[in-house]
Amino acid sequence: MAELIVGLEEQREFLLGSLDDLEAEYAAGDLDDSDYRTLKANYTIRAAGVIRSIEAKAVADAAPRHSWKQIAAWTAGIVATATLAGVLVAQFSGSRSVGGSLTGDIRTTSRELLVDAQQAFGAGDIEQAIEIYDDVLEIQPSSTEALAYKAWMLRLSGDLESAVPLIEDAVAIDPTYADARVFGAVIALDLGEVVQATDHLDVFDTLDAPPFMDQLVEQQGLRNRIDLLTNTDALDRVESVLLVDDPPAFGDTDLTVDDVLLAAEALAADRRVVEALELVQQVVTDQPGDPDLLAGYGWLLARSATPERPEPAELAADRLSEALLIDPAHAEALVYRAFVFAFLDRPDLAAIDLVAFEAIDSPPPDLLELIEVFDLRGQIG
Repeated sequence: MAELIVGLEEQREFLLGSLDDLEAEYAAGDLDDSDYRTLKANYTIRAAGVIRSIEAKAVADAAPRHSWKQIAAWTAGIVATATLAGVLVAQFSGSRSVGGSLTGDIRTTSRELLVDAQQAFGAGDIEQAIEIYDDVLEIQPSSTEALAYKAWMLRLSGDLESAVPLIEDAVAIDPTYADARVFGAVIALDLGEVVQATDHLDVFDTLDAPPFMDQLVEQQGLRNRIDLLTNTDALDRVESVLLVDDPPAFGDTDLTVDDVLLAAEALAADRRVVEALELVQQVVTDQPGDPDLLAGYGWLLARSATPERPEPAELAADRLSEALLIDPAHAEALVYRAFVFAFLDRPDLAAIDLVAFEAIDSPPPDLLELIEVFDLRGQIG
């Protein structure tokens, strides 16, 4: 989280410096009144959003550390999710937009209108904000910011059906516009379209998005909402095949290892931990050399451990070690075993696994989030 704070502080200093430069340029007569007012409003809103993010982070850092049981709940998808707040407009205003590249009066007019829309939304007038975004789109039909934020306003007003094509247009015009990807993921989840939500988030993970965009995804639990729905769907497929009397051998079914692990997470989220362990153990017997399966089994075992009953964590370390013998760079196994070693008060071994994980190219975002949210580095010391 230290890197996140540094990034936010750098944004704050840049924006406050930009405001100072703006005043100097205006005083020197290098800007007309219209450009000055528009740019000052834009920079001020963006700076306020960043400052609020820094303050929110400071409050979060003061909260108690997460317990082992909280880690179990988080990874099983048991998280409270919240509606995206109106402050997003302040945080996201000024993000790169294809529509913002035009020049002359059109650029100035549309920029002013975008600021007006942000202010209307900030005042709680969603209908007025939508009307202003319509005005922007009349001037610049390709404005990705107007398309994405009008879609978000429609989503807030309950009109998901009208929001979808706008998000699709924004993404088609600029597939790298991070705001549209996040809004698109939320809207897709509202509609139960898990695959589409996953696609949006997968693309988002490849973008060089501002730090507060990553923070938004984390704060809103988007990955966990996707995981929960994906896990439930997998359980529906697995339950009727393997969770029955006299089940067939796993190799004789059309199921995959991912199906089994996702179904097990759904069971764990429903507090059916014993069934989850039995399900994975059943498949481990049939597929003993699969590192994904061993890592998933080890993580389930680990999360059933308590300080009073640490034995499952000790067994988990063995299963995770087996996975790493097969694949020494298995990202999940390295992170899971690091958590297990930290729980077992072996910070030296946990640190070795964390270093090995950090050496992996393109580490999975969900694991990076897990490390940060549950302060693995702090546990190691």
